[in-house]
Amino acid sequence: MSLWLTEEELVQLTGYKSKRKQREALGELRVIFRVRPQDGFPLVDRSQFETHPVLTRHTRRREPRLDLLS
Repeated sequence: MSLWLTEEELVQLTGYKSKRKQREALGELRVIFRVRPQDGFPLVDRSQFETHPVLTRHTRRREPRLDLLS
């Protein structure tokens, strides 16, 4: 597996095929990325999705607090 997200994964993540639009979307999503100088392709390190606080916060499920209903 590559260190970087693939072009297909970037399209899935951002919803865009254009490199410029992908970079804009990544910035809005607050995803850390670098730009490859040769072609402007956004390089996104896939490891940040394993421990990214924003992403893990939304994926954690909590048990309902039934004590607050009384």
